[in-house]
Amino acid sequence: DFLKQVVSFTESNIRSYDTKAQISLAAFVLSANPIVAIAGVGCAPQAGKMVLMILIAVYFTTIIAYLWVLWPVAPPIQKLTEGLKTQNAFFIHDPVALGATGFTAKLAQLDVEPELTSEALKLAHIRRVKAQRFKTALMVTAAAYALIAVAYFIVGRCF
Repeated sequence: DFLKQVVSFTESNIRSYDTKAQISLAAFVLSANPIVAIAGVGCAPQAGKMVLMILIAVYFTTIIAYLWVLWPVAPPIQKLTEGLKTQNAFFIHDPVALGATGFTAKLAQLDVEPELTSEALKLAHIRRVKAQRFKTALMVTAAAYALIAVAYFIVGRCF
């Protein structure tokens, strides 16, 4: 029961990182409208174009950082579950090739504890990767806003 709860908890953590990344991405994209409007009104025409080019590059980079959080994590290395006698019952690479009867036969042969342990370790790996990606995306967002401020006051000589 403990391993089932660990698997469930870790899955919900992974989903929460994806949800946080989606919400943060939406908020970041929506913040573009007033920032671009300020560049159009508060800057001279030539300086406004330069600031707008910087804004586009910064926004594109930040959007890519949030999409990287949502990108699937590569399968963990085999060393992670080395020593466990598992058949990867929960992580099926090609379900169409295995089929329902093959999966049923596989389930009849397996020992549940090593399978759940293996799944918990793999999910913990995915959670760690997603957490690091999300922290990186947040740092990129902070750097983006700082770079936008620098672009307004130094490059564009706005205001």
